[in-house]
Amino acid sequence: MNKNIANLLLILGYLLLPLLMFSQNDTVFLEEIFVEGKKANDLIKTNVSAETIPTEDAHDVGGMFEREAGFGIVKRGNYAMEPVLRSFKYGQLNIQFDGGTKSSNACPNRMDPAISQVSPEEIDKVEVIKGPYSVRFGPANGGLINLVTKAPEKSDKLKVFGNAEAGYMSNGNNLYGQLGVQLVNKNYDVSFHTDYKDFGDYKSGNGTTIPSSFSRYAYSIKVGNNHGKNKQNRIQLTWRQGFGKDIDHAGLPMDADKDNSSMLYLDYIANNISDFIFSLRTKVYGSYVDHEMSTRNRPSWKFTEAVAPVTSKSIGGRMELGLRPSDKIIQYAGIDYGYINKDGQRNRLVKINGCTGDTLPQPKAFVDLVWQNSKTSDMGIFFENKFNVTNTLMWNIGARLDIISAQADNPAPDFSELYNGDIRPDNDINISANTSLSWKPEDSFKLQWAIGRGVRSATLLERYINHLSVGMDAYEYVGNPNLKPEVNYQTDLIAVKSFGKFNINADIFYSYLNNYITAFVDTTLDKKFMPCNPPAHAKRFANVDEAMMYGFELGFDLTFAKHFTLAANGGYTYAQNLTWDEPLPETPPFSGNASFKYFTDKFNAAVRARFSTEQSRISTTFAESTTPGFNVIDLTASYKPLSILEIRASVTNLFDVNYAEHLSRVYKNMGAETGSVYYEPGRSFNLSLAVKF
Repeated sequence: MNKNIANLLLILGYLLLPLLMFSQNDTVFLEEIFVEGKKANDLIKTNVSAETIPTEDAHDVGGMFEREAGFGIVKRGNYAMEPVLRSFKYGQLNIQFDGGTKSSNACPNRMDPAISQVSPEEIDKVEVIKGPYSVRFGPANGGLINLVTKAPEKSDKLKVFGNAEAGYMSNGNNLYGQLGVQLVNKNYDVSFHTDYKDFGDYKSGNGTTIPSSFSRYAYSIKVGNNHGKNKQNRIQLTWRQGFGKDIDHAGLPMDADKDNSSMLYLDYIANNISDFIFSLRTKVYGSYVDHEMSTRNRPSWKFTEAVAPVTSKSIGGRMELGLRPSDKIIQYAGIDYGYINKDGQRNRLVKINGCTGDTLPQPKAFVDLVWQNSKTSDMGIFFENKFNVTNTLMWNIGARLDIISAQADNPAPDFSELYNGDIRPDNDINISANTSLSWKPEDSFKLQWAIGRGVRSATLLERYINHLSVGMDAYEYVGNPNLKPEVNYQTDLIAVKSFGKFNINADIFYSYLNNYITAFVDTTLDKKFMPCNPPAHAKRFANVDEAMMYGFELGFDLTFAKHFTLAANGGYTYAQNLTWDEPLPETPPFSGNASFKYFTDKFNAAVRARFSTEQSRISTTFAESTTPGFNVIDLTASYKPLSILEIRASVTNLFDVNYAEHLSRVYKNMGAETGSVYYEPGRSFNLSLAVKF
């Protein structure tokens, strides 16, 4: 721990030093990570626009990905959904905020993933890299997702900007609202945002009530200073907090009594420092998650009262130099550091013997170590070179080195005994690299071929979880501190073609994985808690020698008759565990989206369709189940009677279809009345009012 603190302090010194040294003379894009000279040529880097939030009723950041080609959604409740890219998920995806700020879940069941710790109303766009083709912002095994929050408005004079919104959704009697205010001038700006959501249990298409209620309050403050010769140097301090409570998670064995997160980060950027150094970016951040889950609202509470307070701490930073050795070459070089510590326990008060049904004469108290006070750190260095070979051809190459350590300072005796006391692995030394060629012979056609090697070390859950139900099933999971790093070798071929107002795009990919990390039923490990109830054994995390994925994403959009657009996209991933000769678990099925939209300056209306095929390619080792396909239709409309006022209305799941996403499951501890499938909401009528000033 002392070594980790020393390393962090060293980095912080480097990060803060430039604040006293450098100036710039160019435009600042503080939150965006993909700013570069030939940005339009890099097809790997795509955006998910935040314009979809009001029109698609996305009350959760994870829900923004539901209609994106190649993505699926893991849904444990109506709160804190998580994206799955192709078949990459959780630790395989590098998720961050504003170009390098990171956080981590405290709950082992991921009731509080990092992506849930920011409000969707704050998001300006989401930058996505599909595959191991980024080295500048940490390890990217399966992809990188950067959530870009809204930047302050610009003004040479003192001005106040603001917006407010309030809305209602009928299915669940859901209420929500948000308010944003900015005070800006040429030198300084202060931004404040707050939002509140109060959601109830919803009904599925067949009338089943799904426990899905939650309430959440959040706020954020940004303070920025523009200085230097042209008032374009920028330093920005961001502080945000979120407070969730009474959150039902129908897809998990417990619910969240509270989910509180805090995040603080400081950014500085300078451009045109010299002819050779054209930019310098620095960041330092810290986050803290205070989470408590329990079975208070579950049938099992009368047998055993279970309450688990857990915490997660993340600190880190990065420094990057942008170099221009020639007119045709741009280079990025830098260092980054990240540290995560997780701890907490589950307190059980057993009142009734779950196996015999006998009431105990005196309740017995037990303490189960959830995280075993585990921690991990990652020190990385990276380099990226962009070479404009010709006016139409760009070559990109990048590499990074990560040194990763992990340990558990308070191991449970049975976990330590399982591994003969050897639970602190040697440091992982991971090397990632990628290269790509981008060809743009004309404005209407772009082609890119990319090859990458992405490496990730096992997460703290995969290393140190100890007989806890952290999956989408009733199995207890046991970590493995000796897991090897997972390696993804991937290639993508991407093409975009424009025929005037008709645009098409395609992405074909293949991924070969070594030491793939998954869980399997270990018949040498007996179930620890409630051994009288099936399943009899636990799952243990292990490496799989070989696995592979391949698939595609396709899309098109057409604008016609001035006010109409027609668009569609779809994606499919075939994922196979080659060593065990079975499909990889939790892979989304083929799915697609289509929309027909009418738009003017004042009025918009759209019909949206989303469909998914049956997912019958399931992992028997993972005890996965099949999911039928579905088709869902939505209607949306918006009207601006005044320049400052917008009225939005929608009907989601118009035909009240009863359906479930493949990656969503109901844990049977919710009670028999909920069934065994986590159904999505049925028809809902939604209305909101938005004001700008």
